[in-house]
Amino acid sequence: MSYILFPKNIELKDNRSIYIDRNTVKDEESFSLLIPESKSDMIIQFLKTHRGFANATPSFDHGEDYGISKIIKAPWELHLRIYNESYFPGYSRIQAHIEIARRYFQHLNFSYVQPVIYEPYRFYKSVFDEFILAYRTRYMVENIRENYWFRLMNPELLIPWSPVALLKTTAGMVSDKLKEYFSRE
Repeated sequence: MSYILFPKNIELKDNRSIYIDRNTVKDEESFSLLIPESKSDMIIQFLKTHRGFANATPSFDHGEDYGISKIIKAPWELHLRIYNESYFPGYSRIQAHIEIARRYFQHLNFSYVQPVIYEPYRFYKSVFDEFILAYRTRYMVENIRENYWFRLMNPELLIPWSPVALLKTTAGMVSDKLKEYFSRE
């Protein structure tokens, strides 16, 4: 069992206080970490070379420039999407979430996806040690006043899969349906 933190009450640079409703904490668009655009390639290489990240494949394309992931505690995987553009000139943005590892069929169940902000920073802070957070892409966060605590609940049964096994199963099911259809005639 693992626990993660996620912002509950934040203060923006313009001194506005924002309460993040518990029902919206699954929204990956809520927060982005910002890194200097000039360091994004270096940070990606560092994460791949020294922190065990690899290209996140297969993955749904969300227009990101980089998609990398790493198993952080089985069966949980940290997935980072890095965009070389942001609302703030000179910065790239990182959106991240923890999910069931892609080696399991449950990876496709989006109820096991939780956006995160602290976990990616822990991995790249030795290359860029500023924690810069944006809310709703265009508002700079000055302070996180309070966090939610979430417990990651492992599925009771994890079903390993691979694209080959999935393709084989699908082909077998289609073949059975075709045999059934043609045997009726």
